[in-house]
Amino acid sequence: MKRVAVFIDGSNFYNGLRDNVGRMDVDFHRFGNKMAELAGGDLLRIYYYNAKVDPEFDPDNYEKQQRFITHLAHTSHLTLRLGKLVYYQVRGDESMARKHYAVEKGLDVKLAIDLVRLAVNRACEVAVIVSGDKDLADLIEFSKEMGIVVCSAFFPRGLSESLATRADKVFYFDEVLLKDIFISPEDERVVVERVEEEPEPEPEPEVEPEPEFEPEAELEVEPEAETPYTE
Repeated sequence: MKRVAVFIDGSNFYNGLRDNVGRMDVDFHRFGNKMAELAGGDLLRIYYYNAKVDPEFDPDNYEKQQRFITHLAHTSHLTLRLGKLVYYQVRGDESMARKHYAVEKGLDVKLAIDLVRLAVNRACEVAVIVSGDKDLADLIEFSKEMGIVVCSAFFPRGLSESLATRADKVFYFDEVLLKDIFISPEDERVVVERVEEEPEPEPEPEVEPEPEFEPEAELEVEPEAETPYTE
C-alpha cells in the first residue's frame, strides 16, 4: 500500500468546520485514516500546523489552546508544528479600549519543509493537503515534480481554484464525508477515565525539531485576516 502523509492547516480547517459543519471536535487520528483511505493508501503521519497564542495578548484563548494542544499530544501518528502569531494594535476612538488582532507567520514554510523532506527521503508516495490557501499552489506543483501524488482536501466554498486545478486529486468535504471523524460520547468518557486514573499533569506535546537545512527559496507568506484560536 502507498504511504500517505496528511498536512493540516489548522486555522484554515477550523474555520471551514465552523462555517460548513458547525462542529470542531475532531478525532484527528480518525480523520487522518479517513484521508489515507480516500487517497488509497495507509496513514504514515499527520502533520498539524497552528500558531501559538500569546498569553499576554489573549489569555482566555491561550488557556483554551493549551487544552487543545494536550488533546493533540494524545493523538497517535500526529506531529504538531507551532508557528508564531504576530499581534498588531488596533485603536478606536477615545472611548474604546486598545485592541489587537493576530496574523499567522511562517506556517506555509513549515509545511513546505516537511513535505519536501518526505519527498527527498522517499518516505511517502501520497500527500493530502487539508487547506484552501492559494499560497500552497506552487508547493503542489513542486511536489508533483518530485514524484509525489498530491491530493487537495477541503470544503468547496473555501478551496482555492489554483489548488483544485493543480492537485492530482480533490476531496470535497461535506457533512456526509466527515460524519465519522468527530469525537463520540464514548471517546469523551475514555478521556475522563484516563484523567481520573492519571492525576499527574499531562505531558507537553512532542514538537519535532526543525530540519537542519534551509529550503533554497522560502515561500512568501501573505498576511491573512484575523486568525481565531484553533480547537
